[in-house]
Amino acid sequence: MSRTIKISDPITIAKPHTLKKFELISRYVDEWSRKILGHPKSQGIIYIDCMCNCGMYYDEQDNLIEGTAIRVVKLLNEIILNYPGKRIVLYFNDIEKARVEKLQEFINSIDHGNLKFYFNVGDANQFLKGLNIRNYSYFNTLMIYDPYDATIDWDAITPYLNIWGEVIINHMVSDTARGAHMAHKSSAIAKYQDTYQKSIDEIIGLGSDRKQLDQVFIDIIKKQTVASKREHFIASFPFFNRNNGQVYNLIHCCSNIEGLILYKKIAWKTFGGKSSLKNTHGMENQLCLAFDDIGSIQTPTDENCYFVKDIAKYIYEKYSEQGIVSLDKI
Repeated sequence: MSRTIKISDPITIAKPHTLKKFELISRYVDEWSRKILGHPKSQGIIYIDCMCNCGMYYDEQDNLIEGTAIRVVKLLNEIILNYPGKRIVLYFNDIEKARVEKLQEFINSIDHGNLKFYFNVGDANQFLKGLNIRNYSYFNTLMIYDPYDATIDWDAITPYLNIWGEVIINHMVSDTARGAHMAHKSSAIAKYQDTYQKSIDEIIGLGSDRKQLDQVFIDIIKKQTVASKREHFIASFPFFNRNNGQVYNLIHCCSNIEGLILYKKIAWKTFGGKSSLKNTHGMENQLCLAFDDIGSIQTPTDENCYFVKDIAKYIYEKYSEQGIVSLDKI
């Protein structure tokens, strides 16, 4: 039986999809940090978690589980040993003082002498707006923006989209799909309008179409980076609960194609060789007759959960009529 959490308890319960999010982000930090620290021009990395929570959680079996913050601290503290002369700076912020204090307590129980920490209690957006990291020349930045609902302050995020670095944003599509049409208070309406840069009527018009909501979100990121001298690359992966309800999309934005490739590779590994944890109930292996000229036998594709066979299917459909095609072209 899952434990009952008191409101005053800084340690909360993490659902299975949240635990998988911890795994994906920490795996990405592991490989991202090695790539950046190994770059000859890099002096170090900056990791920013502006909604860090307390670093530890209970799972549904009442086990104490390390969250993203603790996993990242342990990883980076070991990794930096392999890169003498390089530095790692970590910023942690949460609006709840008890969570920040508990995080500090957990971190202090770890041998973390190889890292530099800054802790802050306050609103995440004000924290980001007041953070001056431009003093760190030749440092690559990874910023994690993980709200509990669909609340996004683009003025706070945009500067981090346009520096040498990467941003991972949790887009809570479930909140918008469920709550936008019920928003009556001006504060609730403003939340959705600020997040999607559209009127509440336009947002409601999108209904519960999570793909459209996510595309609007991605289009805003593109707009925020259009003036940048660097080309930007965006990848979005959906997270589902055990009932196959899509809870959020974890969106990654960077200005280097290598970051996009790495994020996609890590996501597919984390999901066990597919593009999400959606339970397809084996339907991906169900043979069916394709309505084409030759009546070929195919397997169905779920756009919320791709398998390797879907990559092969896409490549075949795109290039099969072109005869011999080089691997470089594909």
